[in-house]
Amino acid sequence: MDQQTDVSWKEDQVIIQIHNSVENAEEAVRQARTNPVYERIKEAFEKIERAERSCTNAMQARGDSKPVQELQDRLNKNKDALNQLH
Repeated sequence: MDQQTDVSWKEDQVIIQIHNSVENAEEAVRQARTNPVYERIKEAFEKIERAERSCTNAMQARGDSKPVQELQDRLNKNKDALNQLH
C-alpha cells in the first residue's frame, strides 16, 4: 500500500469511527426521549461526550474537514434535544 493510500485509508477509518460514535449517541438520545429516566439520560450524555471527544480529536489532528463538521452538527442537534429533557 503506498503512503497516500495508507493516509486516505486511515482518514476513512477515523470518519467511520466518529460516524459510529455519533450514531451511538443518537440512538441513546432517542432512547432517553422515549423513556426519560435518569439512567437513559445519563447514558446519552456519556455517549455524546465520547462522540464530542472523537470529533475534537479528529479536528485537532486533521483540521476542520467537512465530514467531521457535519457529524459535529448532528451531534449538537442531539445534544440540544437531550438538554430539553434535562
